[in-house]
Amino acid sequence: MINTSYLNQMINGLDKWLQSIQFCYMECNYVPEKLLTNNHHLNVILRTFFRLFPINIRGDKKGDTYPLTPQANVALLKAYNLSKNKKVIQILLKRIRKLRSTKTKHFALKQGIKISISLYENDKDDPTPLNTVWFGQFLLEEQTGIFSKQNKKKLLLSISDYLIEELGYNDHYSEGVYFYYGPTLKKEIYNASALISAFLLRVGHLYDIQLYKTLGERGIQYIVNKQNDDGSWFYASPPERKSIDCFHQSYILQALCIAKDYLPFDISISIEKGTRYYRQSLFKMRGDLIIPIRYDKRYLPRNTWLFQSVDGRDIAEALVFFSKYSYDETMINGLLSYLHKEFYDKKTGAFASEILIWGKNKIPYIEFQAWFLYSLETVSSYIKKDTV
Repeated sequence: MINTSYLNQMINGLDKWLQSIQFCYMECNYVPEKLLTNNHHLNVILRTFFRLFPINIRGDKKGDTYPLTPQANVALLKAYNLSKNKKVIQILLKRIRKLRSTKTKHFALKQGIKISISLYENDKDDPTPLNTVWFGQFLLEEQTGIFSKQNKKKLLLSISDYLIEELGYNDHYSEGVYFYYGPTLKKEIYNASALISAFLLRVGHLYDIQLYKTLGERGIQYIVNKQNDDGSWFYASPPERKSIDCFHQSYILQALCIAKDYLPFDISISIEKGTRYYRQSLFKMRGDLIIPIRYDKRYLPRNTWLFQSVDGRDIAEALVFFSKYSYDETMINGLLSYLHKEFYDKKTGAFASEILIWGKNKIPYIEFQAWFLYSLETVSSYIKKDTV
C-alpha cells in the first residue's frame, strides 16, 4: 500500500505554501539582469555560481516581482489539472498568455529569463521548445473544460507546426529524425526530441494528420536507434562526451511509453531494457528509502551534475514514471519516504531543490516546487485509479 499519510501531507503543505506566495518565486537559473554581460562564458560562470550557491543572495523580493518563467507555470498547470482546481488553472493560464514568444509565427512559449549554459545561450524572448511541448501535454490532458474543442485544437496544431516548421529537425533518413533542442543549438540532445516526437504522435492521431504521425514515428525510431546495449541513453550525441543521468533517462522512457500505442512498430524491448537499466543503475536502497543516483559513475558528469548528490527532478520524474507508466509500489513508497525525510520542510510546506555535495540547497526554487507538486498529484491520481 502507498503511504498516503506522507503523500497527502506533502501535497497539502506544498499547495498551501504555493498559494501563500501566489505561485511566484525565483527560478534556479535566474541571474539578476543587471549582472549579465555580453560575454557568454562570463554569463555561464555567473549562472553556475548562483545555481550552486545554497544560500539565497539574490534577495527575497515579493513573489510577483520575479520574472515569469514557463517551466514552473506549465508544471503547475499539469499539477492543478490533476486536482481539477479550475480557479488556479485560470490564474496560471493568464500568465501563460504573457509568456508567448513573439519570435515565432506559431505558438511557442518564451524562456522568460536569459539562460546561459555551456551548450547555448538564449535570451528571455527566445522560444523554449520543451516547455512548449509540456504545455501541449497539459492541453491534451486538460479535464476542467476551460478550453473549447476548437480552441484546444487550434493551439495544439499551432504548437505542432512550430515544432516542425520553425524549430525544425535533422533528417537521418533510415535512422529516423532528430528534433532540435532549442532555437540555436544544433548538437543533438535526446530527451527533448523523444518528448517532441511522442507529442506529435498524439496530436497526429487525435486529429488524423499524417505528417505529424510520420514525423513522430520517425522521431521515436531515431531515439530507439540511439539506445545503448545496456538500455541507457547518453544525454547527447558525439562529439559531446558520454554522460548519463537519472531524470533524463526517465524523460526518454516516459516519451516511449506515451508513444508505444501509436506506433506501427513494437518498441516494448526498448522500454523493458531502458526500465531495467533505470531501476538497477540509477537508484539505491537505504533501509526503507529509495535514493536516486544523480549520474552513471562510469562516465564523466556534465557541468553541475558533479556537485549534486540528488537533483529534485531525479525524485519527481521517478515518481511520475513509477506511478503513471510502470506502476511499482515499492519504488513509489521508497521515493516518497526519501522525499519526506530529506527534502520536505514540515514548517513551511516547501521542498529543498537538491542535495549538493557540500549540503542541502534549501532555496525553494519555484520550478522544483512545481515539479514536486505535479509528481505527487500524479501518484495520488494513479492510487485513486487503482482503488476505483
